[in-house]
Amino acid sequence: MVWDWNGTLIDDVELAVNGVNHVCARFGVPAITREVYRSRFRFPISEFYSSLGFDLVRIPFGDIIREYLSIFDAQVRHCALNEGALELLECLRLNGIGSSILSASYQPTLIKTLESKGLREYFTHVCGLGDERATSKLEEGRLLHEKLGLPGDRIVYLGDTTHDAEIAAALGWNSCIVSSGHQDDGRLSACDAPRVSGITALFEHLPWPLAGTGQPRRGVHDSP
Repeated sequence: MVWDWNGTLIDDVELAVNGVNHVCARFGVPAITREVYRSRFRFPISEFYSSLGFDLVRIPFGDIIREYLSIFDAQVRHCALNEGALELLECLRLNGIGSSILSASYQPTLIKTLESKGLREYFTHVCGLGDERATSKLEEGRLLHEKLGLPGDRIVYLGDTTHDAEIAAALGWNSCIVSSGHQDDGRLSACDAPRVSGITALFEHLPWPLAGTGQPRRGVHDSP
């Protein structure tokens, strides 16, 4: 099992909106609501800021990201996990199914947040990005695929954006998208992957039977 982090495992949407509005105030762009954020959020992140009215010729994208992270990185450790996240991680561990993370978060920040929440031990591999610009996760996904050493159809990627579904498709993985994260149903409607309302609804969509869910346990120990 491969997890996205932001919006999938951790409930950081409100913090992200606060961070964006800090950037808006800093550069004279109108503030947005949570609803506007979720309807416009996309990758690459530069396109998201352009959709909000930022002139990326006049305002360097690097300056935008630095302002955003001055809010986000300082507070993300205080965000709660999404409902059902810890329960599913425990259930996967009980069934011998490994978990890894593939995230667009800056790797040092990601590791620090996982450790602050006591979650690092759940994950065999933690793959974030090498810089703070939140670009595509595809190359890191390829590297993770090699580390896992499994056929793509044995891997499920749990995410919350169309980008996550695109990454999974490019790598030949299965995917499932939760609609409670950084993109709303309108934006996710372009996604071909199965979509559920939240992590607690994921159990019935997993391709393996899980002990502790009322399903029989059958040879899942070498699953991703």
